[in-house]
Amino acid sequence: MNTPLTVLLWITYILSLYIAVYWFIVFLTKKEDYTAKEKKQITLSRFPFVSILIPSFNKEDSVISTLESTLNLDYPKHKLEAIVINDGSTDKTKEKVSEFIKKNRKFNIKLINQKNQGKAQSLNNALEVAKGEFFACLDADSFVEPKTLKKMLKIYEYEDKSLAIVTPAMKVKSPKTFLQKIQWVEYLVSLFIARLMSYLDCIYVAPGPFSLYRTRIIKKIGGFDRKNITEDQEIAYRAQKHHYKIKQCYNGYVYTIAPSHLRGLYKQRNRWLKGGLLNILKYKKLMWNRKYGDFGIMQMSMNLIIFFVSLATLFFFGIYVLKPLYDFIRHLYLVNFDIWPFIKDIMNFKFLILNIDLEKMIILYILLAISLSIIYISYKNANEDFKKKSIISLLSYFLVYYIIMAFIILVMFFEVWIEKRHKWRF
Repeated sequence: MNTPLTVLLWITYILSLYIAVYWFIVFLTKKEDYTAKEKKQITLSRFPFVSILIPSFNKEDSVISTLESTLNLDYPKHKLEAIVINDGSTDKTKEKVSEFIKKNRKFNIKLINQKNQGKAQSLNNALEVAKGEFFACLDADSFVEPKTLKKMLKIYEYEDKSLAIVTPAMKVKSPKTFLQKIQWVEYLVSLFIARLMSYLDCIYVAPGPFSLYRTRIIKKIGGFDRKNITEDQEIAYRAQKHHYKIKQCYNGYVYTIAPSHLRGLYKQRNRWLKGGLLNILKYKKLMWNRKYGDFGIMQMSMNLIIFFVSLATLFFFGIYVLKPLYDFIRHLYLVNFDIWPFIKDIMNFKFLILNIDLEKMIILYILLAISLSIIYISYKNANEDFKKKSIISLLSYFLVYYIIMAFIILVMFFEVWIEKRHKWRF
């Protein structure tokens, strides 16, 4: 391997190892400090009024189930209101929600019908009529567990008044397709990492499925940015900029429907990643700024590093996997697909792995071992059992999913570079 490639490979190794080791150390050093708080009883000293905002665009198949999950919350019903924002849907969302309201008149449910304005403006419109001291945003394809609201409100009780947002523990609901099962693993890992971020006040996104906000603070900092394609991430960055806290409720479970096919996954992640990059650029003054503590020094740096590592991973995948595969197929073609010499190489243990420098493989094995440890802890953290049937999804997560994400990042960078207009409807 030539010198520039070797340097790039070692930089990629070191950055990847740094991120993995960093979060592993945070887990080991901070766990005991926060476990006592997290294990407190969920009995609330009071029941504040809570508004649940449900923005919906063409979600007729799931919005009613989402509404039902809010009505099943273990919380005094006279202290709850649900506000559905029908954002110019062209399906039967309006009719189905209206019929649901008629059948459940004893519950406080409102429906706002409007021309399509996007999710951020939909939330702002609902905030103008919301009465809650706190409000939750609940995507119309997500479902909340009955005790989650109480668990999240309890965090507000033992934190100070600077706590602006509490994020949920989000899982994939009933994964069926192969792609959904891989995302199920991804969400468990993300759930655990978000818990570690919470320890350090480093959370940078408030997921659409049931993040809980202190209404006064969100209105004070200007509501949601209607021009931002990832308003849930932008509001978290803005909260951090104004020195407000964001915590995660590690056992406040909410379930969301993950994309079942590559096309849907591509559209979703392209928007998430593009929004992530644009928000880093928007709030670049927070990076390496000591006034913002671990968030500015560490988290902002890692948010940027991940883009570099992903692109480098895609590059080396091409060099070490795609190119050798192409050369192998080309060689077979030239010898009229005579595979006997190849079989003899296997019998003589002439593997490619034996030609790779030992020190590079050691780093790779260390990184793999730490990553597997984090995944194992992630399962435990999410109260999930690791089963044999999870192995295929786990291997696919390592060997395939990262490459898919890296490819989407590459396309996203190209789109940002040519300033392609990205119009999103949720």
